[in-house]
Amino acid sequence: MGIKDLLRFMKPYVEPVDIKKYAAKRVGIDAYSWLHNGAYSCSMELCLNMEGDKMSQYLNYYMHRINLLRHHNISPLLVFDGCNIPCKSLTEQDRHNKRKGNRDLVMAKLKEGNINAATEMFQRAISITPSMAHQLIEILKSENIEFVVAPYEADAQFAYSTLDVEEGGIAAVILEDSDLLACGCSSVVFKMDRYGNGEEIALDKVLGSVRRIPSFLDFDKELFAGMCGLAGCDFLPSVPGIGISKAYALVSKYRNLSRVLSMLKYEKGNQMPQEYFKSFKEACVVFHHARIYDADSKRLKHLTPIPESLVNELCNELDFLGHEMSSFQATAIAQGRLDLSTMKPFNAQLTKPSESLPHNLSFKQGISVMEQETKPKVNVEERRCLSDSSLKILISPLKKNILSGDDAIPAKRSSPIPNNNPFKRQKKTLMVNKEQSSVVTQVEVLRSTGVDCVSEQESG
Repeated sequence: MGIKDLLRFMKPYVEPVDIKKYAAKRVGIDAYSWLHNGAYSCSMELCLNMEGDKMSQYLNYYMHRINLLRHHNISPLLVFDGCNIPCKSLTEQDRHNKRKGNRDLVMAKLKEGNINAATEMFQRAISITPSMAHQLIEILKSENIEFVVAPYEADAQFAYSTLDVEEGGIAAVILEDSDLLACGCSSVVFKMDRYGNGEEIALDKVLGSVRRIPSFLDFDKELFAGMCGLAGCDFLPSVPGIGISKAYALVSKYRNLSRVLSMLKYEKGNQMPQEYFKSFKEACVVFHHARIYDADSKRLKHLTPIPESLVNELCNELDFLGHEMSSFQATAIAQGRLDLSTMKPFNAQLTKPSESLPHNLSFKQGISVMEQETKPKVNVEERRCLSDSSLKILISPLKKNILSGDDAIPAKRSSPIPNNNPFKRQKKTLMVNKEQSSVVTQVEVLRSTGVDCVSEQESG
């Protein structure tokens, strides 16, 4: 979803780009966005478990673009999303429900015999599963292509990889949405076609431009991210009446996020619940301090260190960024060895599907089982190499797609859905207050008519 309307608002800063501009450099790729794009070409086959060569078309789509980059001497780094970050669970659940609803509509149209209507809806019903991603990862390994599965959001992992381009960091990221700009990523490439042509936004040019309008000359990365949060993002819905243009105007005028929030509270009154302040601060923390995987230390770190004063302000409650993990757990995820919907290794999942863990298993329970069952085998698995026959199976068309259908595993493990929408909490509070007010009014009416309001105990 990204930041609502951000790309449209940033159009004056969008420039055409040919991907060969990044020859001899490392470029990041949003792995799931290309999986989705590739799956569109075979969405019907995936949804209906059809047999045939077209079933694996999404892998062909992927490798065509990978080979395009390598042809231009570009070193790709593919980053996969990991576990769902808790403060984004409501967004993920909403997307899951929409896909399920679209799938139900597709099946209804097929039963009616309306093939044309069903064909148009398959793309909205497709889900990318962990097993589909795993197939791609095995091919990447065989081709010596660099990849990492982020512990949580891929956006933060990208931003971490762009911190030091001179020391081997990635120079740009190819993706579809706009979240990375809020995370402080230096350059993002959108809408890249099969020939390597796309559109690019460079954040340094945005923050340093004098002539272009809207001007961000007085912004820094913190103010830019705050503007994105105000406009509405995956972690926080916007205040009614506040879109990207209004958010920009407020931040540009006050140049201080605390003052912006104070003015919003004054202007919007009850439309802006008290919890919004806390939710907004958490969204900004996600943009700047999300958990990432550090390959050198093989452990989780924050994108940038969280100041001690901010930790104290948050009462040391950082679970909205995701749970902590041991070095072993984080590395197993980063190397793509685990099905994140079950926290079991893929080889065990595929050979004994009937023994997969229930989907309502908690994160910590799943990690515990995973650690017990996989730790003795880690060294063996790391030494295993794909045989020629195994690679042929991965690249050849699938005979049966166990990845989609009603029992398909969701693409990422979902955390328990927190009640983190301040607007929904406010609505519930208002309903309770309204009911209480109604009771008081009824009592006052009875008293005004001379009826003695006493409890049953007193009347007895």
